[in-house]
Amino acid sequence: MKRTKEQWLALFAEQAQSGLTQTAFAKRQGIIPTYFNLRKRQLLAHQNDDTGFIELAPQSSPLARHILLRKRDMELQLPAGTDALWLAALLRAL
Repeated sequence: MKRTKEQWLALFAEQAQSGLTQTAFAKRQGIIPTYFNLRKRQLLAHQNDDTGFIELAPQSSPLARHILLRKRDMELQLPAGTDALWLAALLRAL
């Protein structure tokens, strides 16, 4: 099955949220684990800048309603109650 870049990125996000290892997730999806890892490295490599850091925008209020993540031309807004473990997995994937 040929997947678009967007479909692969959605799979990477789904894997990060699933709590499964890349190998276990890939097998469940019917994807060869080494190919899953290869595609992840290929598609995410160009998104990484030289520093490896992403910008976190602090909110003016300590009772922020959301978390805002920015990296280059991408912006992701998450609810303030987002699970910390899921968020950590997402950041590692970036």
